[in-house]
Parts: sequence; structure tokens; C-alpha cells
Amino acid sequence: MLRISQNLSLQQKMAPQLIQSLQLLQMSTLELELEIKQQMELNPLLEEGLEQKEEEEGEEAEEEEIPSVVEALKEEAEVPQNMEQVNWDALLEDQFDRNSYNNESAEYDPNWEVDRESQENRITTIPPLIDQLQDQLILTDLGEEERQIAEFIIGNIDERGYLTCSTAEIATALEVPVEQVDAVLGVIQGFEPPGIGARDLGECLTIQLRQREEPERELALQVVGGFMEDLTKRRLTRITRALGISNEQLKGALDLIEKLQPYPGVASTSNYNGLLTLDTEVSYITPDLIVEKVGEEWVVSLTEGNLPSLRINPSYAKLMKVGRRNGQDEVHTYLSKKLNDARWLINAIHQRRTTMLKVANYLVRAQMDYFEKGPGFLRPMVLQDVADAVGMHVSTISRVSNGKYMQTPHGVKELKYFFDSRVGREDGGEDVSARSVKEKITTLIGAEDPGNPLSDQEIADRLSKEEGLRIARRTVAKYRDQLGINAQRYRKKAF
Repeated sequence: MLRISQNLSLQQKMAPQLIQSLQLLQMSTLELELEIKQQMELNPLLEEGLEQKEEEEGEEAEEEEIPSVVEALKEEAEVPQNMEQVNWDALLEDQFDRNSYNNESAEYDPNWEVDRESQENRITTIPPLIDQLQDQLILTDLGEEERQIAEFIIGNIDERGYLTCSTAEIATALEVPVEQVDAVLGVIQGFEPPGIGARDLGECLTIQLRQREEPERELALQVVGGFMEDLTKRRLTRITRALGISNEQLKGALDLIEKLQPYPGVASTSNYNGLLTLDTEVSYITPDLIVEKVGEEWVVSLTEGNLPSLRINPSYAKLMKVGRRNGQDEVHTYLSKKLNDARWLINAIHQRRTTMLKVANYLVRAQMDYFEKGPGFLRPMVLQDVADAVGMHVSTISRVSNGKYMQTPHGVKELKYFFDSRVGREDGGEDVSARSVKEKITTLIGAEDPGNPLSDQEIADRLSKEEGLRIARRTVAKYRDQLGINAQRYRKKAF
């Protein structure tokens, strides 16, 4: 049975201008530049405010006795006076989960999270993997049916560069002979990057080895083709005995294998032609902030070289006044709305600039040891620490730090790089950041004996004894994985 009833409830809704202010706060410099240009096209009252242009138009306006914008506004409905200082905290109070970033008891590592959207918005000149394969498919002489099979295969290659289904499954789906699918797959496996379209690691390495011309290639093919399990578990003595070869011969083959790319799809954005490396991404980032040492002081500045300097076109003030005087209400209403929109945009950009500089300046002061001495001296910090220090809501700090980059003496770093979890000391001294612990782990592993690498427990014991750090073996293993460093048995070199 349907019933009609009335309910009374309170809902918080944000005005479109406030939503726009939040969006501007989250934008990178490149995104903001595009947004400003778009707004200039949509709003005729906005124009680029060059000093010379302002002087010339100021003289012309004086001669024509055009009233100023301020004078015109006296005849308009009042714009809220508090718009100069947007209250981010009040807007965001109910839209942020404090426990996400500020539970110091949790082992949260903000550097391990990847902001995919912000990365996708960065400029890169390398086409995606699927586009690379499609471009190469066009150059083949495959027939129409084979081309459809090839497109189906390409569509089932994952981000690692591996084919995620069998040729039998493809043959069933397309109702074609499996031999035909195998033939087309062989063509695709000849594409760049080498190893693409493989169904497992052994096939991936085999494809790459067949494209090499080193003398060790044949022996490497035997190792990959018949001893993958022994190779993975570093049972090298079994391989030498089975193949009847010396340690030096096996070492030459292993050196060649180590040059190959186990995940060709991941590396395809690093080097489209030739031998691929283990680099995962080439990303060209424009820093939003620059930190430089001037004398004895560290100075923070915004990189706004390409951002237009906005102003309100004074010529439209006359049009507003004339339109109202002549009873043209539609013109008056339209221009009044655009004027308010323009003021909101200019003030929101100013507020964004002020907020970013405020947060960045505190980060520099709080992380002075990092800027002076290097990454190993990064101090632990969470978003709430900055929020309390600068008097803003923690969600505001999150939005400012997400997707914004700072050029430092130690490289270009995302602002959230400076937020790191804590690792305690045995003696109860000052905690250190997880990132500085990672630097120490990297140093220990870099100096280890290749024939007898350090285990995770040995690393934990050394950090406890030499650095006084209270860290568990599993935490060392987690940090090592995040650094992309193999486990002990895979780092061991027998020769």
C-alpha cells in the first residue's frame, strides 16, 4: 500500500561558488591554468590583467568617463563581504574522516598510496600500451579476420604486458581455429616492447632472448626453458650440474637474463624502443612550489609563470549602467551574475595561493633538517600536526597536499611526501619517520655482501643495535617491498 507522508530534515548544501572554490584548491598549477583560460572564454567580464594594458585602458577610461566597477556595484545587490576569506573549515567539517590520516597508532604510510587521478592529469609524451600495440597492428599485413583476432588479443593484455587468457579461450569466443589464434599471437609477440603478449614469465623471457644476439643467448634459453623454478629459488648448483656447465658460464647467462624485463607492459612507458629497463613511469611534473635558500633563510614561492593575472574588464561597467538606465533588465541581470562569478573566481584563486603558501612555509619550518641535510632526516608528521599549527581543518591540508609538488634541493616531491608515519626508538628518544628508516634499509642492503645478503631479521637487529630503532622483522619486510627490493634469497649471488 502506498502512503504519502511528510518528513522534516536538515541538509547542508554548498553554493556553486563554494564548490568552485574547493575545486580550485585541489587543482595543480597546470589544471588551474586550463581552468582560468576556460573561465575567461565563458565570462566576458574576465580578462588578463597586464600592467601595461591596465595603464593604457585606464587612460582611455578616464577620457570616456566610464564609471569604475566599484561605482557600478553600488547600484547592484550586495555581494557577501566575507567572500574574501573562504571558510574552508566550515565547508569541509562533515566531509572528512579524521581516522583516515591521523590515527598515529595505525601503521599508515601515506607515501604508499598512489593518487591515480592526479598522475593521469600530468603531461606525458608516451602513448598508453594499448595504443602502442594498435599503432603497430596497423603496419602489419594481416587479413580482416586475423586483425579481429589481434584486436581481441590486445584487448586482453593487462598492464604488465601479459595475455590474461589462453588461445583456446580466444578461439572459442571468436569461433576460429586455435592454430589461427596461435599464429596471430606470434605476430603480436614480435611487437614492441619485447616480451609483450606472453602468458607467463618463462615465455616472456624467452621472447626477449630470441631477439638478442649475445653469445650467452643459447645457454640463457636453456636455463629459462627448463629450469625456471630452480632459477626463481636460486638453486644454481642444480642448473650447473644438469647442464654440465661451469659457474662462469652460468654467470654469463644469468647476467643476460637479469637485463631482461619481467613486466614489459609496465616498462613500456619508460623506453618504447630498444632494451627496456625496470623503470615504471616517465612523468613530466611541473612543481607548484619552489623552495630555495637565500642567504640563511629558506624562501617558498609559487610557480605561476603561465597563470594569467585576472582582472574585471572595466568597460562592462558602463554597459551595466547603460543597460539598467535603458530598462534592459536582461542585460543588467546577465552582467550582474557574470560580475559576481568573476569576483568569486578572483578571490578563490587568491585564497588558494594564500593557503598553499601558508602550508608550504610550515612544512619547510617543521622539516628543516630534511632541507638542510637530506631525506634521511625527514621527521614523522601527520596531517593533523599541520592543521593544528596553521589553524585549518585537516581536510583542507589534505586537499592542499594532494597532487601538489614542491621543488626542493633534494628533488621534486609531492607535498604529501612530507607526511610520514612514526617509528619509535628503544631508548624512548625522539621518533623518526618511516621514510628515514627506508633510507637506512636501502643503505644497509646496498653495502651488504652479495654472496651473503642480509635477512629481514638481521636488518631489524642492526637498526635496533646501531640506530636504536624499535622495528619488527615484518615491518622491515613491508618497507623493503615498498622500496622494490627483493627478498634475501633473490639478492644472493653465488658467483
